[in-house]
Amino acid sequence: DIQQLQVPRGPQGTLFGRNATAGAVLVTTGEPTKTLERKFSASYTDLPEYRLSAVVSGPLMGDRILGRLAVAYSDREGYGTNLATGNKIGGAEDLTIRGKLNFRASDRLEVKTSLEHQARSETPATIQLADLFNGPTNPLRPRSDLMRLIDDSEFNLDGENFLDSDATTASVALQFDLDWGVLESITAYRSYDFRGAQDSDGTQADLFRNLGRFDSEQFTQELKLSSSTTSALSWIAGAFLIVEESALDPFVVDNVSGLFGLGTRAEFRSFNRLESWSAFLDSTYQFNDKLSISAGLRYTAERKDFDTGFALTILNGGSIPTIPQAGALGGLALPAGAPFPPGSAPVIAFADEETFTDVSPRIVVDYALDEDVMLYASYSQGFKSGGFNSFGLTPAFDPERIEAVEAGLKAEWMKRTLRTNLSVFHYDYRDLQVRIGVPTGGVDIQNAAAAEISGGEFEVKARPHSKLSLSASVAYLDTEFIDGTLPGVPVDQLYLIGAPVSLVEQSIVGNQLSRAPEWQTYLAADLELPKTPFGTTRLRVDIKSQSEVFFLEVNQGDNTFKADQFVEIGASLTLTSHDGRAEISIFGQNLSDDRYVTQVTQLGSFPNGSLNEPMKFGIKTRFTF
Repeated sequence: DIQQLQVPRGPQGTLFGRNATAGAVLVTTGEPTKTLERKFSASYTDLPEYRLSAVVSGPLMGDRILGRLAVAYSDREGYGTNLATGNKIGGAEDLTIRGKLNFRASDRLEVKTSLEHQARSETPATIQLADLFNGPTNPLRPRSDLMRLIDDSEFNLDGENFLDSDATTASVALQFDLDWGVLESITAYRSYDFRGAQDSDGTQADLFRNLGRFDSEQFTQELKLSSSTTSALSWIAGAFLIVEESALDPFVVDNVSGLFGLGTRAEFRSFNRLESWSAFLDSTYQFNDKLSISAGLRYTAERKDFDTGFALTILNGGSIPTIPQAGALGGLALPAGAPFPPGSAPVIAFADEETFTDVSPRIVVDYALDEDVMLYASYSQGFKSGGFNSFGLTPAFDPERIEAVEAGLKAEWMKRTLRTNLSVFHYDYRDLQVRIGVPTGGVDIQNAAAAEISGGEFEVKARPHSKLSLSASVAYLDTEFIDGTLPGVPVDQLYLIGAPVSLVEQSIVGNQLSRAPEWQTYLAADLELPKTPFGTTRLRVDIKSQSEVFFLEVNQGDNTFKADQFVEIGASLTLTSHDGRAEISIFGQNLSDDRYVTQVTQLGSFPNGSLNEPMKFGIKTRFTF
């Protein structure tokens, strides 16, 4: 039930707050309506996958009380086959229910309430990308059958593999008309509960597995005062508070074959409390019908309190073999449950607190050459909070900061049948936060000293004919670390499965940023076909492509932490009734059946990959009453 989706790019700290260093995704869902509205949609794909959604909206007590209820359910069996069990994998089932009530308490006061709950259960299809069975190995060395398994959607997960989550969100928004402005209060509460387990070696051998639970509760309060838009000067001022308590309790990583077959169990428990408040002001002055300048400032102060405990114990028990690699521990007998190293404390505890402050400014200049062409330039700063690592016993990592400049053009041409957007930008990062795999399991966030991104984006929408519309975009990124070192697995060292994997500090200067493709392109064509007695038929074709990406800041090259370029093609044929109340579509996605890795994470320094879906076909219907 999405009404609007916006993606402002670049730092958005002034209005949208902490951690919006790269941009923000703003999702606006449907609001209660003054007239009765009912919508229903259903879809099916050959994966197979079923989706159902329904919306009912309208007045409950004249124009004073309006309500809206949206329900969505989906069930996806899974696109892959788990060779270890014969079951499907990569599926999910989720249910979302959202209710809204809007009260017109008076001519000046409006109250908007929302309550949403989502329950989701999935069996993620992850694949071990490294070669684990041909003698001594290295996490960066790809397995020989990798591409065949990807193309055939075959996985090997013999242990528990699931992710379950529940999320509840409630909010109350008050809007009071002051004649000269609007005072708004938004109060929100959110709880999130996540449980999961993974056979993280991705093979039929029982090598690595992990399970965990994460819970959080979050309370936010925002006050905003905005001016009316009748004068040349418009402004918005406000304050924001967030309090969050979260717990990782527990997260367990079993290295079943570790320590020469004795096995190790790493168990983490961590608790974090956040209190953050900020104040902001943003204003725009319209000098004339051509020139306007916007400027804003946000101050943020927050405190994080952290408490964690870590235990490393023997999983299977036995005796360490007397071989050179075992060193002084050779011949030592350790029972299951014994702490490791021998004689160490059963639980190693760590507690700390840290305070972070920031001031982020923003300034934008807009100049209209005429009513259809606008030039703009902006300077902004962004701030992503520092924090503590749940999988480590270390002081807080530093905040990430960014300075960004951007210039561009937005224009409509040829009697507004052609629209173009052009932007060029440069981002300067300090203490960029990156994710590092922990050999005992989990993820560690560390700071890379400095990085830069330069790039540009060009978007065009054209309507060369009344029945044909075209849209295209191309984005270019030139990314580079210009200072810093990070720990990583040496590419020239080989390890026996189960042996300790050591990390070595490495320079990242000159490396590309991770998850940052150099090129991305998109092209879409929408053609209205001759009318039929049943309604209007439209054909749509789209093509998207992306160049290679790295998922690791160190050792960048042709290894397990890299995804090759891809091209995906989609198409749909849609019949819409003459009154627009009914619609049926047949569609195909990834018609090129190009398979690729979409994400790689480190578990015990070994790479686990997620894949895109294979080619699929489906049918979708929509009805409005």
